Amino acid sequence: MPGRTGLELTHEIRSDPELAKTFVVLLTSKAQQADIQAGLAVGADRYLTKPFSPLELLTIVEQAVARA
Repeated sequence: MPGRTGLELTHEIRSDPELAKTFVVLLTSKAQQADIQAGLAVGADRYLTKPFSPLELLTIVEQAVARA
């Protein structure tokens, strides 16, 4: 994503009252525990690492829809 990181974008989303309740999934190849913790700490609802299974992604989408 040019110009900003997923962590920066997630922080911006969480800081905007109109967007704060948006379901945020970080999809990345960064699978270190520190990366996962940073993503969740900034406010991501889920942190999904590559490679991922289609079933896992479907489950996350279902959670997002159920929350909407």
